[in-house]
Amino acid sequence: MEIIYPGLLWLIVGVILFLMEMAVTSFVLFFFGLGAWITALACWFFPLSINNQLALFLCSSLATLFGLRGIVKKVFIGDARGDSLDSVIARGGEKCVVITAINPPAEGHVKFSGSFWRAEADEAIGEGETVTIIRQDNLLLKVKKI
Repeated sequence: MEIIYPGLLWLIVGVILFLMEMAVTSFVLFFFGLGAWITALACWFFPLSINNQLALFLCSSLATLFGLRGIVKKVFIGDARGDSLDSVIARGGEKCVVITAINPPAEGHVKFSGSFWRAEADEAIGEGETVTIIRQDNLLLKVKKI
């Protein structure tokens, strides 16, 4: 009885790791799956001993994990720092409507881009007035009268 071809074995291990990643969602097993596929590709072209296969698997997995995890995570999961919210408002000068009056130092509420936001201003602004967004501080908008 002959042992299964090493390249095919590494290919199967990679597929199993990719499937496990879907269940775990830690975004680490993905890179070990890539390491297994790199090892499978190397086994296809070169006759490697089991020690060399394991070393290649470990090195390629760790290299892809540390080298690509941040980049790939941003693509698939998004940036956790909240840049996506800032990009909606960062254009500056966007207009919105005051829903709840803003009487400093108390906050009010505005409607912007179909959502309701907490808002503050340096001057009193009544309900129904149109204002311009100056900046965003997390979920609080700084606005001014037009």
